Amino acid sequence: MNKDNKSIRLGDEFDNVLMAALMAVLKSREAVEMENSWGVGGSQELYFARTRLDGAVINIESETYIGLTIHGPGPIVESLAREVTERLRTGDLLPTADEGSVNK
Repeated sequence: MNKDNKSIRLGDEFDNVLMAALMAVLKSREAVEMENSWGVGGSQELYFARTRLDGAVINIESETYIGLTIHGPGPIVESLAREVTERLRTGDLLPTADEGSVNK
């Protein structure tokens, strides 16, 4: 792991409102989805996505018993975490029309 990278656990993996806030932030910042996958193994459910944001790769993982985590360059994931917290605080879970969309 790059010493400048950081992982931040945003919250519980089953929190759909939290996931909606994260997706709204990524859309508003024009993140580009590179890949995603979902699977189940025994009692574990795992969602993984890789996005490109501000020229960096951000990994998103949601795993049973672990939670929803973002990983990438420290300043970017810290900024994402702050924006997600703010969206949750204000109840603003959808990007506005002028905030763009996720580009594939």
